[in-house]
Amino acid sequence: MRRGVAVHALTDERYAYVLAARGVRGRVMPDIRRNPHVWLQELSELATAGGEEGGVVLSGSDAATEFLAHNRTEIPGSLRTFESKDGMHLALMNKSELYRQATAAGVRTPGMWHVRNHEDLVALDGQVAFPCILKPSLGHVAKELVGVGTVRVESDDHLFTHARALLDHDLDLVVTELVPGPETALLGAVTIRNANGDYLLEYGRRKIRQWPPDYGTGSLLESADVPDMLALNRRLLDHVGYVGLSSCEAKRHAVTGELYLIEINVRMPANYGLSQACGVDGAWRLYAALAGLPLDPQPAQVNGRKVMMHPDLLAAAAQLRSRPRSLGALLASWRGTRDFGVFSLRDLRPAVALARQELRELGAGQVPGRGV
Repeated sequence: MRRGVAVHALTDERYAYVLAARGVRGRVMPDIRRNPHVWLQELSELATAGGEEGGVVLSGSDAATEFLAHNRTEIPGSLRTFESKDGMHLALMNKSELYRQATAAGVRTPGMWHVRNHEDLVALDGQVAFPCILKPSLGHVAKELVGVGTVRVESDDHLFTHARALLDHDLDLVVTELVPGPETALLGAVTIRNANGDYLLEYGRRKIRQWPPDYGTGSLLESADVPDMLALNRRLLDHVGYVGLSSCEAKRHAVTGELYLIEINVRMPANYGLSQACGVDGAWRLYAALAGLPLDPQPAQVNGRKVMMHPDLLAAAAQLRSRPRSLGALLASWRGTRDFGVFSLRDLRPAVALARQELRELGAGQVPGRGV
């Protein structure tokens, strides 16, 4: 709204607190995977209200990206999306396809086994070294149906238990080698690439903490100079001809120092506030890139700026309990934080709404913050 752009948010119950933000209109919608017709109707009405000027549609979840890609031809053309009929968003969301594309592009990946059925699982016996990593090919679908995302597995029994739970729901998966190193070895590149192959936004970052620990979502991240990470990301995106916003993550091997691709998110990451904190003006560049507005050269990123998401309080508490880390070192890890996610002094209403929502979840015996 500060630049005159009206914001209309469509969200499910988990993220209803965003509607409390100043200048934001919108509504709580039913589950997008079960009720796509309701979302299509809402987008059609928004397109009509927007007239010839139309608008841009930005995805904040994997389920929304999947919906936009599958239904692009039914969404009014006046609503611009990065998701298109080329299927590349869907391809990169799928872990097995992502690793195949990365290998073809010359991007280093962990050793991978694609498990499509119980026969493939049985064939893994004796091939996998433990510990290893199990990932559903479509993580957001697995979390909804089974409640499981990325899992570190320590034995054949552990592997077979988790894999069978996914296969019983007709969900395929990948098993990958474990890349050794702490969570701070996870580096990222966030970019916007247009159809001409130009990068309208590009900045690097590293993880400091994540929640849940080790295999969760980044809760404290820092802008950093990571040229080899940016080069890895460009190699992959240029190879597949990807157009849009993405957040690519790789891990630096603790022994060799080499980077191994871990995943890529093809929608707005929850920690996108780091793009503002480090000075590259990511919010405007994202809107302008999709709206077709002219953009000046990107400002240089300021390294050492941090974004803290509210689950970092849980991640920090876990570090105090399980690792030999002092309170002073923990407090120092927050130095340089410029963006606190939902907690903003400019507008405290979303934070208040979130607190009320999580108190209700606690009262109902649910785990607050799940999926954030």
